[in-house]
Amino acid sequence: MLKLPQINLVMRIENIESNWVMFLGLFAAAFLISATSVMVYSLRSTDSQEVVASAQAEAVSSPDPDINYIPTKKQEIIAFLPSWVIAKNEKLNLDKLSQLIYFGIGVNEDGSLVKIKDGGDAVLEWQYLNSDVFKEIRKEAEQNNTKILVALKNFDNQEIDQLISDPYAIGKFIKEASLLIEDYDLDGINIDFEYVTQSDFPTAKHFNGFLSEVTQSLREKYPDIVISVDLNATAVLVDPAYDMVKIGELADQVILMGYDYHTMKSSQAGPIAPLHAMAKSGGSIEKSLESLTGRVPDDKTILGIPFYGYEWETVSENYQSETVRNSGALATWGRVHDLLESRDDIQANWDTKTQSPWIVYKQSGAIKQIYYENRHSLSAKMNFVKQNNLGGIAIWALGYEGDHKEAWDIIFL
Repeated sequence: MLKLPQINLVMRIENIESNWVMFLGLFAAAFLISATSVMVYSLRSTDSQEVVASAQAEAVSSPDPDINYIPTKKQEIIAFLPSWVIAKNEKLNLDKLSQLIYFGIGVNEDGSLVKIKDGGDAVLEWQYLNSDVFKEIRKEAEQNNTKILVALKNFDNQEIDQLISDPYAIGKFIKEASLLIEDYDLDGINIDFEYVTQSDFPTAKHFNGFLSEVTQSLREKYPDIVISVDLNATAVLVDPAYDMVKIGELADQVILMGYDYHTMKSSQAGPIAPLHAMAKSGGSIEKSLESLTGRVPDDKTILGIPFYGYEWETVSENYQSETVRNSGALATWGRVHDLLESRDDIQANWDTKTQSPWIVYKQSGAIKQIYYENRHSLSAKMNFVKQNNLGGIAIWALGYEGDHKEAWDIIFL
């Protein structure tokens, strides 16, 4: 049964008998239930900050849920490392990661890996995989006993369907993946085949066969290999392309990408990783996980967690306002928190329903809204993962935190 995190009111009380603490906690919890779901608090202060009610909130609660569930086993801490982060040569937090997934190498429809672009030059992803910077990253990861995987990716519906339905292409993919594992001494591969969800691609039956052949062939040669599969969190709710039971049997890990419930192209602003269902949308991490419960083993289920959000120009300052067309932009953890530190006039709103922060501000006369992640929303997600005894988390993406390392304090509690 899916378990929901308990959100506790953090109370700074000293020298009070435990019975009084319990009484006050119960009173606060009852008060919280009757409150509206949107509140405002200042991010300029510390964890013990005073929460300031706005006109949108009739009562306040702490946006920082306690993590009070102790898992029965160690959970995976996985991070995706995009090639473009390597290009920036940023200082990365690799300590305590159980897996590092380099993202990634493209796969052609004939099963071959994308190495050369038109003109004969190596594609950037391949260049960065072979760069001195990545060699140093890999060296540091290995010193921390962190497994190294490479994501093999394709985002084109027709190419994916051609690849997974053609025996020759499958054989080619297995051969090239095997060479990649051997040449780079990898601990595994991550299969990231993402497609625009629609019903006219017979992906379900073909993907089962593809994954079955890939896992069987690679494990015969590399018995200890890790094979993980990424699933779009919204697609598992509405699209028949995934046979979750079969994927759960074949894959070592199933990464549920718990983000992009709103995207840069959304006509309405909103949380990109809502923990619970939103008033104006039915999608949420909770609902996506429900679709996997009983079909994919809990200890194989990895929740993808974003280190980013999205920013839109909006037509009003209201929560989930309509967006201005083509105004969406990526807002990394580092960028958003830099903005909050530089602008005393910006306060952060907190949606207690979705467990997500958002801000609204003006820039050159335009209204901007950013829905993002912070230590409070991350804490709620970590609590959710631990209470449901999932296999762990996968962060998208390493390096997006910039100089703001507070996220890791929550992850490594």
